[in-house]
Amino acid sequence: MDLGKQMRFPRINLHNHTIFSDGDFTVEEVVRSARDSGLTHVAITDHFETEKLPSPLRKENFDRYLDCIRSAGDSVGNGMKVLAGVEIDANPERCDLYELPFDMLNRLDLVLFEFVDDPLNGGVPLNELRSLVKELRVPFGFCHWDMDRIYRDREPEWLADKLAEIGAFVEVPTSQHYARQGRFLYEHSERFYRAFDGKVKVSIGTDMHHSLDQVGNIDRGLRFLRDNRLCDQLLFNEK
Repeated sequence: MDLGKQMRFPRINLHNHTIFSDGDFTVEEVVRSARDSGLTHVAITDHFETEKLPSPLRKENFDRYLDCIRSAGDSVGNGMKVLAGVEIDANPERCDLYELPFDMLNRLDLVLFEFVDDPLNGGVPLNELRSLVKELRVPFGFCHWDMDRIYRDREPEWLADKLAEIGAFVEVPTSQHYARQGRFLYEHSERFYRAFDGKVKVSIGTDMHHSLDQVGNIDRGLRFLRDNRLCDQLLFNEK
């Protein structure tokens, strides 16, 4: 039996890229794959205004991007919730974090930030990001976050309280790209996720770029959330 249906929780993948940034597939192709994989929610989250890519989503293409996502939801979604988002690079040398276009971002359904508080990738500190997102009115969260490495000397409850204070959710990244020493990053960080119970929302994301087979690759993430009693914390859980 399908794990999400068995548990009666949403089957979500809130992290996918398309030809609007560095993905190989159109929005419609990703949405169709999500539908065929039995997802209840899928988000398109292309890289936005970052210099780490030669062709990220730019402001001048934002309206077309959003229209394309809404249109794909109507034409091939078949009742699945198709969500519009972006992924923002938290390194201020590659992305102008101090001039974010909140009039655009607030038309989305969610926003992902990568590299927050990560010294290896130049991400801004958590406290600084808190001030940067004051005008953001849609859910925002942190993707492929190596909490075990970044906060090795911190108590999990400390981070849970910080995230609850700013209202951020945290992704469970199911791509093999986000693993080390034979374990996924979320498995290394299990003690932090456990501290999120009742405090911090969570999501699942495959960070799909090059293989449509990865769009539905969420079951291991769902099992992790089930085993840690976090399914009630799933973003967009309407129970």
